[in-house]
Amino acid sequence: MSQRLTRKEIKRDQVQEALTGVMDYLRENFRTLLLLAGIVILVLGALAAYWSYSESLELEASEALARAIRTYSAEITESPDSTDPTNPTYGDTMSRDQEARRQLEIVTSDFGSSDAAAIAKAYLGELAARSGDLEGARQLWEEFLGSQANHMLASEVRLNLMSVDRVEGHGQELVTRIRAMLEVPETVLPKDVLLYQLALTQRQLGLETEARQTLQQILDEHPQSVYAAEARAESGASASSNPLAGF
Repeated sequence: MSQRLTRKEIKRDQVQEALTGVMDYLRENFRTLLLLAGIVILVLGALAAYWSYSESLELEASEALARAIRTYSAEITESPDSTDPTNPTYGDTMSRDQEARRQLEIVTSDFGSSDAAAIAKAYLGELAARSGDLEGARQLWEEFLGSQANHMLASEVRLNLMSVDRVEGHGQELVTRIRAMLEVPETVLPKDVLLYQLALTQRQLGLETEARQTLQQILDEHPQSVYAAEARAESGASASSNPLAGF
């Protein structure tokens, strides 16, 4: 019994010594610890302020982008009112596109690192393409995809870039690239879309036989595709010959 008590006393003495050591350390280093605590509080405060500012800036960028998109898609009317904040209208496409470009460029310049600025580049690319500046459009669209590869606009932008390739005479390179994309299990575009783009490119290159074969591949592998009707018409197949037609 006395041996057990001795062990308990030893453990109690060890705990007391440890606590005493901690208290001595705190007393000796109180100023240093207080300074470190102050630094931590300042850092946390700065981070909180930065996060709050970032959220506010992102909201402002989103609102600016929304205004620019309303202008971009504004209706052309005989009685335009470009000052309407919710539904602006314009008298002609040129004035509308000029104003949309101005607003979108403000988003990219004032909020350069935001998602809104990246999305604005997708719309600026469309405006550049409309004006005939295909190289400018390509650069803007590639910059958009560089940071927004999974955005809902990404598929449309990728198709736009394929169209630019065809217009600029890069059809053969595009055929090679699409074929490579079709070889991998997961693609950035649905395979029926890629096949249709391949057929368009083959046709532009004068490869009619290959184009018809590609369209037939859509029928064989993707009978429910939105391109199936065109594929049937082009390949000479009737809708009734397809057992899955009508579903």
